[in-house]
Amino acid sequence: MRVCVRELAASGLISIRAATEDDRGRRWSSQARFRADSAGVIDASVHESLGGSYLGVAPMGLFGSMECAAASADGNSSFAKNHTSPDGVEFEAVRDGHVISRARLARNFLAPGTVTRDLKIPNETEGSGVGAGSGAAETTVGRLFIPSGHGPHPVVIVLSGSGGGFDLDKAAVLSRHGFATLALAYFGIAPLPSWLHRIPLEYFEAALTWLFAQPEIDAGRVGVLGVSRGAELALLLGSTFPQIRAIVAYAPSSVAWAASGRDKATGEIIPCWTWRGKPVPFAPLPLRGFMWRSAFPVVALKRPVMFRNLFRAGLRNRDAVERAAIPVERIRGPILLISGGDDHLWPAAEMSEAIVARLRRNGGGHPSEHLHFAHAGHMLRYPHLPVTARHSRNKHLRGARFSFGGTPAADAAAQTQAWHRAITFLRANL
Repeated sequence: MRVCVRELAASGLISIRAATEDDRGRRWSSQARFRADSAGVIDASVHESLGGSYLGVAPMGLFGSMECAAASADGNSSFAKNHTSPDGVEFEAVRDGHVISRARLARNFLAPGTVTRDLKIPNETEGSGVGAGSGAAETTVGRLFIPSGHGPHPVVIVLSGSGGGFDLDKAAVLSRHGFATLALAYFGIAPLPSWLHRIPLEYFEAALTWLFAQPEIDAGRVGVLGVSRGAELALLLGSTFPQIRAIVAYAPSSVAWAASGRDKATGEIIPCWTWRGKPVPFAPLPLRGFMWRSAFPVVALKRPVMFRNLFRAGLRNRDAVERAAIPVERIRGPILLISGGDDHLWPAAEMSEAIVARLRRNGGGHPSEHLHFAHAGHMLRYPHLPVTARHSRNKHLRGARFSFGGTPAADAAAQTQAWHRAITFLRANL
């Protein structure tokens, strides 16, 4: 979108401020300083910022460069957007310290006419378990967004990463492009597991069955879009269920990983995923050695953890990695892999190349594409959200402060290009 100020004095210096609130009520703001052209106009899409939150020409620079002064109570420093309510943005034009003009923008996540429908499961109560009678209370674990117009529509299942819950905002935005989308939680919401461990793939089989019962859905055109651990899951689901015909995997893994811990009763490593009552083969994480190596930089130097080193150490266990490698050659459709070369959470670029190599080696019948951004980090979402947070905390990672990698400018450019490519890819293949 274009941010313009008109009716100014030629060559006058003006600052433009932008501010919004995220879903946790935190204020995010940015500013940029411009010089008006000879016609007395400033247009952020063509004029360069001379100072402030960003420099140079960036049409959406005021959005991506917003910063927040405080983290949330749980230490999460990222821009929090998971509701589908409009995002209000306030603008001010400032000259010589005085506000000379104001404007407000409402960014709508849902297109007009979008229908939503919730996927619910019974709450687990003592003595009844999941699947109790019709009188049991229910919890929403998925939300289906159905675009207006004649169906049946292709559908994309949207899977979140290690933060748990569901990415309602991402699914809503994607539904604006003509897809039905299902934002599906798989942990982090009761009665689902509270953390990422022992997630049965049968749960997703049941979700597919529910989806196919919806009259607006075309069961022959099903895709999955996953991020991080959700991308690992997306590839597992594609290799397990033939109904899935296209996969977009942001920051993916080439193997199924273990959960972070051991069973207190047996001492055994806990799997992340199960299928038909058995653990999906996984690669263990050498947590003890990693914690010792991380202690000095984290405790003494106050640096955030780079979990990438943990996963790289796990990848050196060649026998385990071979057993845990996701059989992507079984996926019955094309795959789009998206990675950042400066990902600090895990080596997504290296694992993406391992996926491509496995497909070539084992004769996967469908094309794959690896979209790589050398200077981007782990946190690639849809475009034009604030990308200034470089580290955060996550309750599902034991509250550790961890680094995303990348830079704000590199992440902003990468997620814009990646999102446009993902939409084109899904349109072409569903």
